[in-house]
Amino acid sequence: MRLCKAYLLLVDPISIVAIDGPKRFPGVHWIWRGAILVVYEVHPQIVVKVPIPEERESFANEIKIYEVFSTCPPCPSTVQCFYYTENGIFLEYMRDLTLSVRIQHNQVRDESTEVVTKIEKLEPIALRKRWMNDLAQAVAFLESLNLAHGDLRPENVLLDGTHFEGCGAPYRRFMNGTEPGEEANDRSAGNLSPRTEQFALGSLYYFINYSFEVYGDRCLDPDNPREHGFKMIGLLQNLIFPELNGDPLIDDIIHKCWHNKYRKVTDLAEYTEALLVKEPSAAEDTEAGSSEDATWKKVLCQDLEYRGLLEFLCSDEPVKLGFPLGKELASHQQADDSQAYPSHPINVRLGATLKLALND
Repeated sequence: MRLCKAYLLLVDPISIVAIDGPKRFPGVHWIWRGAILVVYEVHPQIVVKVPIPEERESFANEIKIYEVFSTCPPCPSTVQCFYYTENGIFLEYMRDLTLSVRIQHNQVRDESTEVVTKIEKLEPIALRKRWMNDLAQAVAFLESLNLAHGDLRPENVLLDGTHFEGCGAPYRRFMNGTEPGEEANDRSAGNLSPRTEQFALGSLYYFINYSFEVYGDRCLDPDNPREHGFKMIGLLQNLIFPELNGDPLIDDIIHKCWHNKYRKVTDLAEYTEALLVKEPSAAEDTEAGSSEDATWKKVLCQDLEYRGLLEFLCSDEPVKLGFPLGKELASHQQADDSQAYPSHPINVRLGATLKLALND
């Protein structure tokens, strides 16, 4: 008996914990790690975001956003939250790639300059319009809560099949609130507002409809291609835009977004919705199904919390808890180095489904 006790004391405590994790929660898999949190799959349709111990304050700020969300019906164009506590946020699992990766598959690039030299194909026009509307609806939803996303770009838009969901991160910011250290001026983002959000939407719409980012088809600094991003920002800050020569109706929307012609994003959303062919019966079925899904998913999440999952996941790093990096995450990272799963709380669902995600 003494020998047995002595042996147990020599075992690395971490190895004991490592064995314990997958045994206690066999359906849980580590899929992503961000700056302030770690994401685990807890069900084929659900993920949970838990804070890194030293970033609990930042995570608490994200929870405040979901507290605001809980006061109103969910927006179908954002990634759905099923349940949240101070130790974790349970979200809809978006398994497909980001909008950025989807569109990049249609491009041919010059390897030395990264300039897009050829577009193999454009997405179908009906799908592009649907994506545009999904984004507008998601951002308008945030606007109705006095929130702004603040980081609307292709990497923060999630695809679910052919639909988009917007990723929410910087929408943890409130309208008309300048970031610390920033001073508002006419040619910078300044205070987050309908102006800044619709400007960003204009650039996203350009990306969706031209299959490359603004000025992505030309080298702005042949001597130093790495300076392309800075050159592009300079042009946009001076309201110098590329020529629009695509679909006239869509080009008009892009132009108006860039030049602040919509009083609110809500006005833009009303216009983009009017472009779509209505399918009321399908919409009603989806809404009913979503409500039913949300109920049992919330119960499942509450049960996992009751069994101690969140407290356990918050106690240490994934590897030390016995969770290896999932194969799915590794493949996502190879496809899109920017982020495999959006860190922002807000996700936008787009047309075949696009959803916006909130970044952390």
